[in-house]
Amino acid sequence: MEFRDLNYYCTLIETKSFANTAETYGVTQPAITAMAKRLQKDLGTKLIFQKSSRSELTVTPAGKVLYLNAKKLIQQEENVKREVLRASQNNFRLGYSELAGNAWLANVITKLNRGHLLAHVETHMENSRFLEKHLCEGKYDAIIFSELMDDNEPEIKTTTFNQHEYKLIVPSKSPLAQKDAIDIRELDETPFIMRHKRFLSRVALEKVFEKTQMVPKKKLTIDSIDAITQLVAQGMGVSYLMDMAIKRNTPGIKSLPLIEGQREFCHAKLGIRKDFIPNAIQQKCLDILKEN
Repeated sequence: MEFRDLNYYCTLIETKSFANTAETYGVTQPAITAMAKRLQKDLGTKLIFQKSSRSELTVTPAGKVLYLNAKKLIQQEENVKREVLRASQNNFRLGYSELAGNAWLANVITKLNRGHLLAHVETHMENSRFLEKHLCEGKYDAIIFSELMDDNEPEIKTTTFNQHEYKLIVPSKSPLAQKDAIDIRELDETPFIMRHKRFLSRVALEKVFEKTQMVPKKKLTIDSIDAITQLVAQGMGVSYLMDMAIKRNTPGIKSLPLIEGQREFCHAKLGIRKDFIPNAIQQKCLDILKEN
């Protein structure tokens, strides 16, 4: 099997069209037909079939298995090409999340500048849940991100910087503000102002809802942390955020932990691919990141 044939095959399965696949790669339709015959001969089994030239392409169970594994092989081929190229490039690509990255980014940039490395560094801010995916795909050489305690990405080697707790944000004039800790089950009638599901604070909150079997009757989804704290200060509801996201002495709000058994934590971490082999410049950048 050749990677060219696997690329043709995957596109054929996705488009279910010999003509479209041929057009995608700038080859003739008979070339795609020949590819399908070669793969079926090499593997000794039927992968696809059509009842007629106008009927839809049908993929056999064996054909589906080949498709899934071919996608992995193609990705691995791309990874090899990328890593070989990266070894000769004197730049370092760093992805960081809104909270975990911003907490220490200024300090890291200062140290990189002192080490005459800043000109080699590219930084990009992205959501933590996408950072891990894009690190594995080779978009970044390292990431600084937040991760829930029970999360684990097998392709990434992580170094934990610190732990943060998620806190409930309540109006400072609310009776809730007088408590030392809150049982979330008391708040079933209270509006919850939450971030979108792509944010870890929302994932952590949904975990709390699940384990306490609590379903709030009113929900409002807003992405902006500043907008959330303003709405809470105005008495519009309560929210749930990572402790480091809550600005100290913000007027009108108070942050409180949940009671034991309901608390959720996350870790701020440095992540690199386990198979990443840094060159000299990239290693110096990594060493500075690990110091923080």
